[in-house]
Amino acid sequence: MNSNLYDEIVKLDAATRLQLARDILDSVASEAFSPPVTDEQRAELQARLAHHRAHPEEETVSLADIKAKLGAS
Repeated sequence: MNSNLYDEIVKLDAATRLQLARDILDSVASEAFSPPVTDEQRAELQARLAHHRAHPEEETVSLADIKAKLGAS
């Protein structure tokens, strides 16, 4: 960070700095950040998808069901 910018920020009152921090965090959150998928994770996802496509008759669990189960426990 530019030291001049930092110097100007720390001169702001606490309430303004807190609002600035919240605004910055909101802007970061709104950028749909997704951590990179590792090669191992990608391989696992591909294997699961291939299995599902090869065996479409097998029972699946929806994300909504998983969330409901996690919320209930």
